[in-house]
Amino acid sequence: MKIIQRTTDVISISLPKNVSQKLDRISKDKGQSKSSLITSLIDQFAENNRWQRIYKRGEETGRKFKITSEDDIDRILHGR
Repeated sequence: MKIIQRTTDVISISLPKNVSQKLDRISKDKGQSKSSLITSLIDQFAENNRWQRIYKRGEETGRKFKITSEDDIDRILHGR
């Protein structure tokens, strides 16, 4: 007998009634399952957080190297 492994986890969450109704409406409007919609939202949230970390690191690097313009970047990269 062949064993088929799941590629998903089943979770249970509780939502306020009005949020649950919004989820129902949005999933119907988009023609997506609730699971698919929530997956998309979590993926978007994770991607936004990743970009926020990238921007923060860029700002920190800019302060560390006193970068205030593209000329400063050129100077650092090309020793000008």
